[in-house]
Amino acid sequence: MEDSRQRDDAAQASLTGPAELGFVEEVLDTLEDLYSSTGDVLDEDQTFFSLAVSEIATNIVSHGEAGADITVTADLTIDSEALSADFQDNADPVELSLDTAELPDEFSESGRGLAIAKMALDHLSHEVEDRHTWHLIRKRRLSD
Repeated sequence: MEDSRQRDDAAQASLTGPAELGFVEEVLDTLEDLYSSTGDVLDEDQTFFSLAVSEIATNIVSHGEAGADITVTADLTIDSEALSADFQDNADPVELSLDTAELPDEFSESGRGLAIAKMALDHLSHEVEDRHTWHLIRKRRLSD
């Protein structure tokens, strides 16, 4: 389910769906639509923000308990200052440290997602109360 709207100063979309890989694709497609609707997001910002969103969304759906009924909500916003995404899911709470997220050695087959997202964003946070909440922000760069 998607809700998109354009305010004077921001383009926004909200999606809710099951924690499945199809939801990741829906989020990325919606993000592309937001880039098109604003028309002024630098390619570099689009690339790095989309990469971070993909990594976090994929992390959410791939680390959910198999067979569990996990729902994810993604709130995407593009305004004159930043690109932002907030994800919430109802998976069982798991504590993790973003401070220790770093790229594994070159032969590792996994474990890169959080480190890549940290490098692509200006702000990445993860909070756990009754649900997981992720905040992603990339400040918009100035064009040359």
